[in-house]
Amino acid sequence: MKIFFYPEARKFLIAILVTGLLAIIFLSLRSAILTHPSVSETGMAPDAQAAVNAVIAFYTLDYTASPELWISNVCAYATDQGCNAIRLFFAPTIQTQVQRNQIQTGCSVQPIRVVEDAGNIRIWQVSVTLDHPWADLKAPTQDVLVEVEKVHSGWLMNRILFEQEIERFLTPTH
Repeated sequence: MKIFFYPEARKFLIAILVTGLLAIIFLSLRSAILTHPSVSETGMAPDAQAAVNAVIAFYTLDYTASPELWISNVCAYATDQGCNAIRLFFAPTIQTQVQRNQIQTGCSVQPIRVVEDAGNIRIWQVSVTLDHPWADLKAPTQDVLVEVEKVHSGWLMNRILFEQEIERFLTPTH
């Protein structure tokens, strides 16, 4: 059985096939063409964005909310190791402070610089400004150091460094 197409129909079918093939190629390459792999939609590098997101979750505190909600919000931006640190070291102290001072605050966070780059692990210095600081707080704006790690799904927080740890990054070397 032989299928016969009129020349005009053959040209039309070829044009449709070529157009379809080009559309498939364009759609499959669109993300590579239209987005830069090292910059997120916010214009920040993915590791900086991970640090910012984690710190925002960390400093968004509400004494009327469940302590588990705060933990799950922070853990959404943390590695397993980071989430364990939040649960074991930070949550008890922070929740006590939140309840005692009836804290309800959000914050804004700006990345400042990478203070250490070990490839898949980086430490970012970020500036945090609280919306509603509480009385015991030293200052409403503070610099915080946050360690982020590149994992299979992107960058996530490992931990926020303790005050004793940050001195080596903030003290100039001679």
